[in-house]
Amino acid sequence: MHYYIQFLAMAHKNETPLLVLSLLITIGFLGGIAWWAIKSYDLGKFGSSTPTPKNSTPQAESKLEKSNSFKNDSSSLPLVSTRSVDYTALRQDLQQHNWKQANEDTTEALLKAFGSKSNQTGNVDQQEANNPPCSDLKIVDQLWSKASNGNLGFTAQRQILREFGNDYRQAYNKMQWQRPGGEWLIQYIYDGHRQNFRPGYEPNYDNPDKGHLPTFERGYNFKYSFDATLAKCGF
Repeated sequence: MHYYIQFLAMAHKNETPLLVLSLLITIGFLGGIAWWAIKSYDLGKFGSSTPTPKNSTPQAESKLEKSNSFKNDSSSLPLVSTRSVDYTALRQDLQQHNWKQANEDTTEALLKAFGSKSNQTGNVDQQEANNPPCSDLKIVDQLWSKASNGNLGFTAQRQILREFGNDYRQAYNKMQWQRPGGEWLIQYIYDGHRQNFRPGYEPNYDNPDKGHLPTFERGYNFKYSFDATLAKCGF
């Protein structure tokens, strides 16, 4: 500062250009002091602020999203079959929301669970139905219910049936299996070994209504009531 004052005094004794130069230097000097003051104030105000913790709200939201993504995870459900049926493929397809393949997996698995005659003919055998695989039916139901948040599976289907006072036609209409007049929206053709869906009458796999899936033993085996078996097994 002392040398700066001496410089200004010398500038007054010399020519006008030096005076102009001194003025410019003075303006620059004062501007520098002002910048330094503002910068110091900003640092004092914000420099000691606490950084955003890792457990801040955005992080909590990401954990919540992650939790929701595993909300319907059925990997912890036991798959202990009393009929030695492997339900691993069914669980995997349901976890991926591959409803079409899961519906086929259910048919194949339960035909095996009911017995050799059922598996051979493609329809539940009446004699084998007298000893239904209730534990296996509950495994299948839990897998479907878990994967669909309770919207699909045998429990959902039985709930709808009870809502309509066991009126099958109204319940099947609600589940989009039949029209109000009784026409089946899902229809089958038999190839001598398995029932397959008639083209144009397949289930709605893209956006199934509540209770729409699985379609096991629905609308073709009129000698046997699968709903009666579900009731017998406590559904």
